Amino acid sequence: MGTAKTVSVRRAMPAHGGDRRRATRGPVRGAVVVHAEAGPLHGTIENLSRSGALLAIACEPRDLALDLELVLGGAAGWASARAVRVEGGGRLVRLAVAFERVEPALCASIDARIEDALAASHRRPVLVVDDHAARRGELCARLRHRGMTPVAPRTPRDAIELLARAQLQVDVCLVAPSFGIPATELEKHLAESFPWVATSEITDDVEHTVERAARAWSAELG
Repeated sequence: MGTAKTVSVRRAMPAHGGDRRRATRGPVRGAVVVHAEAGPLHGTIENLSRSGALLAIACEPRDLALDLELVLGGAAGWASARAVRVEGGGRLVRLAVAFERVEPALCASIDARIEDALAASHRRPVLVVDDHAARRGELCARLRHRGMTPVAPRTPRDAIELLARAQLQVDVCLVAPSFGIPATELEKHLAESFPWVATSEITDDVEHTVERAARAWSAELG
């Protein structure tokens, strides 16, 4: 991780009431397009509150005043924001922004996604993609025993639909070669379509697989 750089700006008060959700920030996932002077930058939302967000994008925008297009599940909306912190490192830049104005409909979507994230932090859903029935059954049982909620799709299409459901907040996925598709190909597709999902390969060492899922969820909530 690179050194964090703080951008000195005056934080404008967001146009929201002072309710609990304004301060609550959770691992809300979604897509973002940062509209800056140099052109649009596509990225993902790493966490979100009514007052601001942490975004992962390909490079740092040159200007501080930004227009954001946020996509949260099936909902989308616009917000104006100012950059307050940039963390460089790896292939992505993490950009913290403070909202200045947010569309009313987007406020409602943010509230709903935060509630989903808080509920998911208790359920800790784990997507299990494995067509080996006996191993899948044992894996799901051990995940439940560790306080996680296994979600086992029947087809690749089911897996994609489950990950796309914003209310489920599935951020951890265990993958084995399934439905005639190699595990590496499944993981690549997940990384491209759902870059915020932490994936891990399923092996015959079921307990070790469960431990990796638990560590992934700890990292998500940490």
